[in-house]
Amino acid sequence: MGFIPEEVIDQILKASSIVEVIEGYLPLKQAGKYFRALCPFHSEKTPSFTVNAERQIFYCFGCAEGGDVFRFLMRREGFTFPEAVRHLAQRAGIAIPEKGRSRQADGLLKIYELQRLACDYFRKALTGPGGIPAREVLSRRGVGADLVERFQLGYAGAEWEGLLRELTKRGFTVGQVEAAGLALPRQAGRGYYDRFRDRLMIPISDSTGKIVGFGGRALGDQPPKYMNSPETGVYKKGVHLYGLHLASRAIREARVALVVEGYFDAISLHGAGFPQTVAPLGTALTRDQVTLLHRYADKAILVFDPDPAGIQAAWRGLELLVAEDMGVAVVILPKGKDPDTFVRENGRDALQAQVEAAQDLVDFLLTRAEEQTGLKGVDEKTAAARQVLRLIARMPEGVRRAKYVQKLAERLEVSERVVLAELSRLGTSESPLTSGPPPSLEFPPVEKALIQICLLFPDMRPLVWGTLRDEALSASPLRSIYRFLREYPGKEEDLARTLTHHPDPVVRQVAAELFVQGGEEFADPHRIVQDCLIRLKLQEIQGELKRARDQGDLLRVKALLEEKQALYGGRPSETDYIKGMGTGGMADHRDSAG
Repeated sequence: MGFIPEEVIDQILKASSIVEVIEGYLPLKQAGKYFRALCPFHSEKTPSFTVNAERQIFYCFGCAEGGDVFRFLMRREGFTFPEAVRHLAQRAGIAIPEKGRSRQADGLLKIYELQRLACDYFRKALTGPGGIPAREVLSRRGVGADLVERFQLGYAGAEWEGLLRELTKRGFTVGQVEAAGLALPRQAGRGYYDRFRDRLMIPISDSTGKIVGFGGRALGDQPPKYMNSPETGVYKKGVHLYGLHLASRAIREARVALVVEGYFDAISLHGAGFPQTVAPLGTALTRDQVTLLHRYADKAILVFDPDPAGIQAAWRGLELLVAEDMGVAVVILPKGKDPDTFVRENGRDALQAQVEAAQDLVDFLLTRAEEQTGLKGVDEKTAAARQVLRLIARMPEGVRRAKYVQKLAERLEVSERVVLAELSRLGTSESPLTSGPPPSLEFPPVEKALIQICLLFPDMRPLVWGTLRDEALSASPLRSIYRFLREYPGKEEDLARTLTHHPDPVVRQVAAELFVQGGEEFADPHRIVQDCLIRLKLQEIQGELKRARDQGDLLRVKALLEEKQALYGGRPSETDYIKGMGTGGMADHRDSAG
């Protein structure tokens, strides 16, 4: 798939009414200038999914999903961004040229080419004399020639600049090789050297099979045992799944994926006849990986080690999978056995039996609790029930959730009414998943008002730029948006789309929420900006006053009190909007000179 010029994306966006596109999926009801519906991304009874037609943005106040029309299709259909763009282009009858790539696009193509050439270099080195130790490791692990070929395994030699010399001979610059994550600058002196040396090399591919990076396993005792490529223009940690390009067909056919922890777990299971196996890349499952997996599978079976790290990884995976409304099950192997070791020692049939006996989340968590506490008394049962319910509370309402409630009640020998009551209590108090933005983010109202005005009223920005320092904003997402706005070089009509595709999911969420709220409440934005800036300055002075008093600096205290009094004398009258903000009111900052 070629790169799509930015001007064509703009043309497609302008030709695609977000209201018309979303109405093809769910009924929208107009409420003033907005359109509302029951959210398609989570279960709800009161419509909180809101579309702002003027700004071409949607946002759900229940689950915090939001963005432009491309984002809606990516979430609803599981499209990648280019797929969403092409889908809307076809709908609008707009042809997408395949030529005229941007400099950035050419840079990404260079990185892809460098990864491919590096893979070829490593594969050739594996078959040479220097690759003997790596071949011995593969042989001991039962990785035969067919798996070496299928997963394109290789070897990085022990010399310092072997790959670098090869790539620069082919016309690439040292800077390009470094940008691809394949070289590092020397700490002492000038020059660069290969990032990967004396390691068994494992290419990491995206879902289409293009190599985006590498994992390198040490052959000896040198740390770290595994070294992954750094993030580059084509490789983002926590986004890709190892082996997905090889497993996607089998997963789509069965609608079930096996998820293991490590590279060699995945390689061994593929070799043993489990082609639907994937693995995260050296970390626990992330929200992005689960979203990607859900494009191919309806259910995930986690096959993890029985050690504490494996149990924790299983728990974390369950949290994310149930929130994505996927079916889940867990295989905990016998003590001391990871999937790679287990299948090599016991064979395919033994692992198949383990997979068929996989525990659902209720059985998994209650079995663990029973092993630890016996699950005899009321306190033990209550604690175990709450642990299970924390996961059930993250599920959308539906048949799967009802079945889990029923099963939990049966296992604990209590009525469903008791379980549902506890679930209702947890559902209102349970904290959000730590891997992504929470459904509702609370910010200091003054800060939120300032950033929203900066987003919605471009002519107000110079007044804020000249007064407000980044550090005065206590909320990190608002501070990120503020910095982004100050440096934004693009067109005003592209601002919403650019921010709602920001790499930080929390920034995306907050920007979508602030854009979709419109701005009718800001009857006099100039006055509100002045009042907010004074309030933030008073908060800053209050902190400095406390430090000056603690240090006994009476001259500084006097000067700050005078500055504070001058601000009170010059502040504008409060608007109704600011009065309703609650926190940070002017009276909270008053201080006597005594």
